[in-house]
Amino acid sequence: MIIAIDPGRDKCGIAVVDSDLTVEYQNVISTADIGQKIRKLIDDYQIEQLVLGNGTASEVIQKKIDGLIEYNLVDETNSTLEARDLYWAKNPPSGWRRFLPLSLQTPPEPVDGYVGVILATRYFNAN
Repeated sequence: MIIAIDPGRDKCGIAVVDSDLTVEYQNVISTADIGQKIRKLIDDYQIEQLVLGNGTASEVIQKKIDGLIEYNLVDETNSTLEARDLYWAKNPPSGWRRFLPLSLQTPPEPVDGYVGVILATRYFNAN
C-alpha cells in the first residue's frame, strides 16, 4: 500500500492505493496540512512508501516528509489530463451534459485526488 501525492502550492491531491490498484482513500487537502495527513494515513493504513509527483511544489513536500517515510519521485507529465479522463470515467455527466463532448467540459471539482491515483498507477506499472 502506498500514498501518492500530487503536490501543489495551495492544495495537494492524495491517494492511498494498493498494488492491485484499488483506491482505498482519495482526497484534495491543503498543502499546509500535508504532514499531519500523511502521519494519519500511515497510522490508518499499512503504508510501505510514498510516491510524490515531481512537479509544482514537490520540493516543499519533500521537506515535510523527509525522514518520515521512504519516497520516490514520479514523472507528472500529462497527469492532470489523464486525471480528467479518469474523473469522467468514474463520474459520467448526466442530464443535458451527457450530450456535450467531454473535451468541452470542466470537472465540477478539483481532480488533484485523481492525479494521485494516476501517479500511483504509474509507480506500480513501472515496478
